[in-house]
Amino acid sequence: MKPKIILATLLASLSLLAARADGEAWLWPVVGAEAGDGIIYKPQTYIDKQLNFADLFIAAPLDAEVVAPVDGKVTSIGIGYLESMTSSRGGSVDFDKDFDEATKEFAEAGGPRYKQKYVSHSISLRTDDGRTLHIGGIKLARPFKTGETVSRGEKLGTVRYSYEAIEEPSIKISVSTPRGTVSDPMSPFGIESSFIPPEELKPVTELTAEQARADINVLVDAFIDCYPSLDDLVSREELEAWRRKETETITDTVSIADFMSIMDRACALLHDSHVAYWPETSLSKPEYWDLNIGRVGDGIKVWIANTGFEQYLNRTVTAVDGISADSVLRHTARYVSGYDARVEDYAKFMQFARLNDLYLGNFPRAAADRSYTVTFDDGETLKINSHIYKGEKVKFTPSIGKFNAVNRYNGRNFELKMLDDSTAYIGLATFQLDEVETEQIRDFIIEHHDTPHLIVDVRNNHGGHDDVTKKLLSYCTDKPYAAIRGYSKVCRRGNFKSFGNSRNYTAEMDDIFGEEYEAEEGRDGLYARGEAQRIMPDSAAHYGGKLYVLTNEGSCSAATLFPATVMRSHRGLIIGRETRTAYHYMTALKFADICLPDSRVTWRIPLVKCVFDETESPRIPYGRGVVPDIYVPLTCEEVAFTEGDAILNRALKAIADGEYLGENPFAEVDAAPTKGAPAWIWWVTGIVAIIAAATAIRKK
Repeated sequence: MKPKIILATLLASLSLLAARADGEAWLWPVVGAEAGDGIIYKPQTYIDKQLNFADLFIAAPLDAEVVAPVDGKVTSIGIGYLESMTSSRGGSVDFDKDFDEATKEFAEAGGPRYKQKYVSHSISLRTDDGRTLHIGGIKLARPFKTGETVSRGEKLGTVRYSYEAIEEPSIKISVSTPRGTVSDPMSPFGIESSFIPPEELKPVTELTAEQARADINVLVDAFIDCYPSLDDLVSREELEAWRRKETETITDTVSIADFMSIMDRACALLHDSHVAYWPETSLSKPEYWDLNIGRVGDGIKVWIANTGFEQYLNRTVTAVDGISADSVLRHTARYVSGYDARVEDYAKFMQFARLNDLYLGNFPRAAADRSYTVTFDDGETLKINSHIYKGEKVKFTPSIGKFNAVNRYNGRNFELKMLDDSTAYIGLATFQLDEVETEQIRDFIIEHHDTPHLIVDVRNNHGGHDDVTKKLLSYCTDKPYAAIRGYSKVCRRGNFKSFGNSRNYTAEMDDIFGEEYEAEEGRDGLYARGEAQRIMPDSAAHYGGKLYVLTNEGSCSAATLFPATVMRSHRGLIIGRETRTAYHYMTALKFADICLPDSRVTWRIPLVKCVFDETESPRIPYGRGVVPDIYVPLTCEEVAFTEGDAILNRALKAIADGEYLGENPFAEVDAAPTKGAPAWIWWVTGIVAIIAAATAIRKK
C-alpha cells in the first residue's frame, strides 16, 4: 500500500472514530433506509469521467421522504441545476409557484441544455458546531425561512433528481466547515468514509522575475477584460504606464512580501469598494509603534500612544522625517484602496487609522526598521520606533474599544431598542439578514408606528442582501420612494479570456449575462435598462414619522444604497460622514475570482456596473458617496469616546432641536418629464461579502 493511501485510510478511520466519540451519529436522510443504504457515488469516485471530490450521492425512490439528519438553522434555500461537478446555476425559490411550473421556467431560462427533470430544490442547515449541511435534489415540503431552526428528523422534502449525469432519483449531500472549505459528508452518519481532506499546498515564498511579471500581466489583462468601470477610475494610458513601470522594475527574484506590495499598489490604482484580493497564506505580523499619527481634518495629529508616550497625545505633527505634513498626506492618499470613484471620507479615515503603515510602505526614504521621526508644531522632534508583538503586555491610550464597537452587537446582526419615549433605534450591523431576523425588525417597526422619531444606524455596515435592503426600506416609509433613472453595464455576455484563471467561471462560458444586455450606439460594453421601479411601503410596517439615518466611512454597498434611497426620495435626514460606496454607482452583483497562477494571489473582481441614479444635482456630486445632511467630522475625541457616541449624539441633538428636512433638492428633477425609457433596477451585492474589501485587503 502506498504511503498516501495509508494516510488517507488512517484519516478516514480517525474521522469515523471522532464522529462516534463526539455524540450521536446523524440520522440517515432517507426515511425507511439504514445509514449507508443507497449510496451510488461517494467522495473520490468518478461520475461521467469527472472526479467527485467531496459529495455523497444517495439513490432513493422518487418522492421518498427526506428528513433533517441533525438539528440546524436554515441558512439558505434555493432552486438550481447541477451542470457538472464544478459548476451549477441557482436562484431563489418562489413558493407561490407550483414545483413543476417553477422548474419548467428555470429550465427554459437556462437554455436548451437544461432538462426540467434535473432542476430541484436545495436547503442548507448550520449545525451547532458551525458546520453546514447541504442537501440538494429534493422538492421542499413547505416554505422554509432562512433563520428558522429545523429539528433532527423533521421532514424537509421528497426525493427528486440531483444531477443530469445520474438518471435515477437521488439526493446530494455535502458538508462545509465554518471557514467554507469542504468537509467529510460520510463520517457524521457513522459510516466508513472515503473522503480525503484537501492537500495543503506549500506556500509560495518567492517568485522569479519572469513569474512576477507574468502575474502582473494576468491581473492587468483581467482588469481590461472584465471590469466594466475601469475608465471611471483610471485611463487605459495610465494603466499601461503602471504595468510598464512595475514589470520593468523587476529584474531579479521577488519575495512574496514584496510582490504583495505590488498588489497593494494595484488595488490602490483600481480603488473600488467591492474589489478585494488576498494571498494564499497570511503574511502579516502584529506590529505596533510607540505612538500612531493620523490625519485629522487637513493636518496630522498623534491619536494613540503606548505607555510612556501619553504626553504626546493630540499633538500636531508638521513633518515626518523632514517631509511636510501636506506632502505626506498628498502622497499617501495615492495608496489608499477600497473605496469608489471620488469618495473622500473613507480615504481620509484610512489616512487616520493607517498613516504609519501608509507612510512607511510608500515613501522611498522610510527607514528599513520601520521607524520614523516626527516634528511637532513647537519644533520638538521625536523618533517613533516599530515593534513586533511577541506576547508582551502593551497598553495604549486612549482605549478605542468603544469606537470600534459602534453598531456592533456581540455576534448579533442588529439591535432594536427605545432610546427614550419618543425615539426608536434600529442598529443594523449588516444587511445579510435571514427571513426570521427581517421579520423581527418589521415587527419592531409595527410595534412603534406611533413613535415620532426613528433612527436607523448603518455605520460600519458592509452591506448584504438586495431583497433585505428593499424590505427594510419599505418598512421605513408610508409613501412610495422616488422612481430613479439608472442602468447596469457589463463588458460582454461571456467568453472572458481572463476566466482561464478564474476559480468560479470558465473562459468558455458564453451566457453569464442574458439577452437583456444590449449594445448602445457610441458606447462600449452592453447595457440593461427597463421600466422605472419604485419601492413601495409595506402593507403592515410603513413608518411615517421622522426618519434619521446614521452613516460613516464604513457604510458600504447596501449600507450606501439604503441612505441613498432615503436621501434621493427626501424621506429622512442623513447624519454622520460620507459613505464608502459611491452614490451614483457601484461595481458589484457578480464577481470573478481570478487566481494569479504563480503567486496564487486571488483577486475578486466585480463584473457589473450598477448605476443607481443618473440624476445630476449639486446635492450629489458625481463620484462621491452619500454626503450627509448633517456632517460630523472625525476627531480624536470621537475615537477616544470622551463624550460618548459623537454621531448618535448629534442625531439626538437634531431631534431635540427640531432639525429636520428643508426643501427637497430633487423636486425640480422629479417634476421634469422623463426622456425615453427611464431606468433600470436597484441592485446590491451580497457577499458576500461579501467579503468586505477592507478586511480582505492585506494588512502589512
